Parts: sequence; structure tokens; C-alpha cells
Amino acid sequence: MNKPLNSIILLGGGGHAKVLIDLITQRGDYEIVGILDPELKFGTYLKGFDVLGADEELPKLRDQGIQYVAVAVGSIKCTLLRKTLFNRSQELDFQIPALIHPRAIISAGVEVSDGVQIMAGAIIQTDTTLREGAVINTGVQVDHDCRIGSHAFLSPGVILSGGVTVGNNAFIGAGAVVIQGVKVGKNAVIAAGAVVVQDVEDGALVKGVPAR
Repeated sequence: MNKPLNSIILLGGGGHAKVLIDLITQRGDYEIVGILDPELKFGTYLKGFDVLGADEELPKLRDQGIQYVAVAVGSIKCTLLRKTLFNRSQELDFQIPALIHPRAIISAGVEVSDGVQIMAGAIIQTDTTLREGAVINTGVQVDHDCRIGSHAFLSPGVILSGGVTVGNNAFIGAGAVVIQGVKVGKNAVIAAGAVVVQDVEDGALVKGVPAR
């Protein structure tokens, strides 16, 4: 059976998925047809939407005419699963659209790549670049000229001052602050509430005020 051209599947059925369901519902330009999550029982529901099985169902759903996928798993320190699901979906020829909540503020000159997710209350200032799969969570503030790498995950309430670079797959915990011009390396982890005043090396974990 053919599905509507704007049908979208969510990969993941936890808290992040609930936030995306609200985002997609308020946008109104995609129709959620179901959720794939190996931890949820087939035939149950999440916020009124069907759980259709695990990720192995993706090829069948594609063959039924579904074109769009959203990576709906969250992240706690490690973004590898999000990246893996993103790449798998691309290999199966799904499109992974950027999803921006209607109550986010996106300035002119912001570059948004495939699979980026920007939640309610986020503010993205001019000449910022968001690479594929990056997540800008609820209430995040990203000032001018920032560079957010692919699959980077900014938790709720993060503040980036101007000219900050966040490397691929980096994780920034809730409420962390990064001052202007700092570079956060790829795969780095910044703990919740940290204040980052100097560059963070690739793969490093920093915490505290100032972060070390």
C-alpha cells in the first residue's frame, strides 16, 4: 500500500521521540506513520502512534512508499547510535529532513543540513552552520558564527557564545556554557553545568567551573 509522500518514520521511542512528535505535529508538514524501537512492544502506542517493530522493518517500509525518517533516539554522552541510524537510513535511500520547531528562532544566514533537529525555544544567530544530524535541544542559545559538527548533541539550555566550534559527535550537557571562540573537539563530552573557557581536545571529558 502506498503511503502519502510526506510520511515519516521515527527511529526511537523514548523521551526524545516524544519531543519530536510534538515538533512534527505542530509543523504539520509531515505525517507520522509509526515508530521503530527494539525496546518497545510491537502493536503498542507512543503518544497515539503505532509501534511497528524494530529497525529491521525499514526496508519493508521503504518499499511501501515511505520516504522520510527522523532519528528519534536521544543521547547521553555518546552520539554513536544516532550516527549509526542516520547512516543506515541514508544507505536505504530514505530522506532525513531537518526538523525545526515553529517556536525556534533561526536568524538569516544560518546553514541547516539534513537531519538537523532544532527544538522549541532554541535561538540560532546569524552565520552559524549546523552540519548533518546535529541536535539543538530545548532552549539552546547559539550565537553568531558558530560551527556545529555532524551529529553533535546540544542538551537543553546550552549556551554557545559567538564563534564557537563544536566538533563532530561532541556532546554538551544541559546548561553548559561555552565562551566565545572556543573549539570543542570531535567526540568530546562537556558535563552538565560546565563553563568552558578554553579549547577542549578531541575525545576529552571536561566538567566544572571553569571546566577541566
